[in-house]
Amino acid sequence: MKIECTIDGKALSLSVNSNKPLSLILMEDVGNRTIISHCRGNACGNCIVLINDEAELSCIIPAFRLREANIKTFESYQKTRQYRDIERAYQSTGNTPCPNCYASKTLIIESILQELTNSTRLKALGRNSPQLRDEKQSEEKLDKKAIIQELSLNTCQCMDMSEMLQIVEIALTYRRRKRVRRN
Repeated sequence: MKIECTIDGKALSLSVNSNKPLSLILMEDVGNRTIISHCRGNACGNCIVLINDEAELSCIIPAFRLREANIKTFESYQKTRQYRDIERAYQSTGNTPCPNCYASKTLIIESILQELTNSTRLKALGRNSPQLRDEKQSEEKLDKKAIIQELSLNTCQCMDMSEMLQIVEIALTYRRRKRVRRN
């Protein structure tokens, strides 16, 4: 099967078995060295990638789901400005995931931040509209249950959820400050 997708900013045309998992495509066909896939599809969470800005377990994503997808691995993500927000949050809290899950937990946090700061809807609303003010107020209240569920994609127990939530909140603060400066 031929699949057209973008991986780490490069448009690729891959000829692979339609059921081949993304983790193997990245390791065998693309030569990515940052993907860790010890569990072979049992969802440990160490093989997280961003697919269209959402955290996904690459070991369970079959090739046929990759058509026209934008895939970002930690290898390219760590070169972005967004990575610095999370890195600073780790430093601020003094907590960092272990080397086995650092990449995947960082990508999960980025996925959460993307969702929380997605301003497409906000830009469509007028700056002074009541709906915009309501949107900003609801944005201030983090849905901790949803965030915990997202963070649970990685099963490593090196950090507890309260530490991870604190990192998300601090990284979100950094991200919002950047967004305000740009506007």
